[in-house]
Amino acid sequence: MKEVLFGRDYEGIQSVKITKDGIVAAEEPDANVGSFLYNSKWAADLRLSGMDFTIRKAVDTLEPPGSTNGTYTKRTIPYSISNNDIFIRNSRFPSLLYDLPLSDMKTRDLSTGRFIGVRFNETLHHYDRRGGNWQTISSWLGWGKDITASASSTYMAYGTYIREDFTGVSVEGRGKQTLVAWNLPGDESPILDSTPGTAPEGTPAIMIDNTGVRVAKPGYDVNNITRPTQLALDTANSPTKIIGAADIECPSGLSSYDIGISIPTDAVADVFAYQGSTITFPASPIAVLTENANQFGVEYSFSGTSIQFYNPYGPCRVRFMVYAVGTDAPTAGDNDVLRQFEVGGENVVQILRPGAGENPNFSDIVIDSRWPCIQILKQGYIPVGTGELTHVVDFNGSGCFPIVKWMTVHGPRGTFWSKGVSPPKINVCGAKKTVWTTKIGGDTTYCEIEPNRATFYTFRGNPIEMYYANVQDLDYGIISVTNDPVPILGLRYYILGIPA
Repeated sequence: MKEVLFGRDYEGIQSVKITKDGIVAAEEPDANVGSFLYNSKWAADLRLSGMDFTIRKAVDTLEPPGSTNGTYTKRTIPYSISNNDIFIRNSRFPSLLYDLPLSDMKTRDLSTGRFIGVRFNETLHHYDRRGGNWQTISSWLGWGKDITASASSTYMAYGTYIREDFTGVSVEGRGKQTLVAWNLPGDESPILDSTPGTAPEGTPAIMIDNTGVRVAKPGYDVNNITRPTQLALDTANSPTKIIGAADIECPSGLSSYDIGISIPTDAVADVFAYQGSTITFPASPIAVLTENANQFGVEYSFSGTSIQFYNPYGPCRVRFMVYAVGTDAPTAGDNDVLRQFEVGGENVVQILRPGAGENPNFSDIVIDSRWPCIQILKQGYIPVGTGELTHVVDFNGSGCFPIVKWMTVHGPRGTFWSKGVSPPKINVCGAKKTVWTTKIGGDTTYCEIEPNRATFYTFRGNPIEMYYANVQDLDYGIISVTNDPVPILGLRYYILGIPA
């Protein structure tokens, strides 16, 4: 049976913990990271600031209604009959604490209704189409400072730009987009309150009353919190939840996995397909070093309590986590903060919003033991030098399936932004005389994850395009190159753990 602790643990620290079956929550060492379904003592914690869903607009639209170029949180400009240009300021997410946040973009193929995950696109260019690029597709550059929203507007202080294609997934890979903003820095900025505070021993850390449940991180006084990052748990501020995660076999074709709870319509997921014991994020460039290898990955959608997969390739494994905001109204009643029950022979523990009804809704539930605690196993910033380099990060992943997220950090991008962070991409460039001569592009970063080690690869200084400029260069074998105008300065990474 799962065990719950509200009180002092083996170190005498007030905390809230939920452990796996047969593990004593009050005695289990924190270093045994795979033992916990929840642990309030992890100071560097994974939090979502929010998600934004794009909707087609026929005219230039500022949100909220009545806002101006200087005050909007979201601006949608029709680019063509089937495209929107979308500009989103940080103020779109009121809880966002960082100027350049860790963030994701999820793209849904309108023709199938499925999220497409990682996919490669082939582009042939220059003389006689003998230059080529094979790269992961995206309509999104990332998050920037001083973004130029349009010729008639002022600069955005911090924000992001998206181009969306409502005709489905075109050759450029655009469809219906969901922007996910994590309340974590995407640049070299430190995580707020990621180390224990200095409150004296005996300071209260747990508060439960008719307004909610609050649990302070180690070393903070729950009655004197100065910002939300000093709280590990707050039932009054729990808009987005990770509601399912696993590492499973995935056959070819259609398959599904039941996460045990109804999945809201606003859910998205991180889904990674792999074979063997090493996963490559976001994908391996080795897979696209041939001319016709331009597809990769597992697509997914949701139905009821299941995440459904479409795998057009061979059998593999899939590692995933599902997260959602949930817009259902909270219930009312006298239910206790702690609820335990059984579903299909499984003991379930829930921590609820005080005053929830006997049958709580998604918005009432703060923690559910069926929703694995996703913890940050390690995080940091890696400065990137010139050359084809490897950067090794060791971590304690015992009892966990690791996932890695990171952003690449850049200086000015022309007049578009003065500083920015972007999602990782794969770019293989090449030039063809009789066969392709290829090179991994200088804007490429990828990471191989093993149970206790992450190896990042960077290629700063390599070209991002290779081609023959004309027939004379083709005859003499003279390859021209384009270099990266905004070279990668560093990697801001987070290694996350899913309890096995």
